Amino acid sequence: MNKLLFNLCIAFTLVYFTSCSTEDLQDSNDSSITGVWKLTAWNVNEGFDFNNDGIISTNLLHEIDCSRNETLFFDQKGVVSLNTVFNPEINIALLNVSNSEYNFDVACDSEGVISLATSYTVNGSMIMIGESKAQINGNQISLVFDDRIKIYNKELTQVVETKDLTLVYKKQ
Repeated sequence: MNKLLFNLCIAFTLVYFTSCSTEDLQDSNDSSITGVWKLTAWNVNEGFDFNNDGIISTNLLHEIDCSRNETLFFDQKGVVSLNTVFNPEINIALLNVSNSEYNFDVACDSEGVISLATSYTVNGSMIMIGESKAQINGNQISLVFDDRIKIYNKELTQVVETKDLTLVYKKQ
């Protein structure tokens, strides 16, 4: 899962420069989405125990001790801005298949703020953020990245498994 946010930045930047004008988007945006949304979860099915406290958590934010502050800001003109200082580099190695033993290497990258912007549109409970689909449920937005968590062999030379990563944001 090398540099998830770097990949997000590239995707948002590419989409931003290829999207339609904000005049076209203004009519299709729901005013309830406008405002600041804060990252509250990095969810992975079945979870992990990165910090070796004996508790497996599906929310990796509970397992990773890195500085974090990530927000999305949706304006009324169809533009969403991302600002983040949470950008860990995570390497997961499967050591033993029979008992699901893993080795975790987490490096926190806390230098600077990553900011970017792209367009968004709202259609009922679905929101398109650039080319990514997200689900709105009350005061939460869930954005799923398929196969984002990569699990390697012991030598970290081959991906042996992947897991979906769901980012959850809560309206502030």
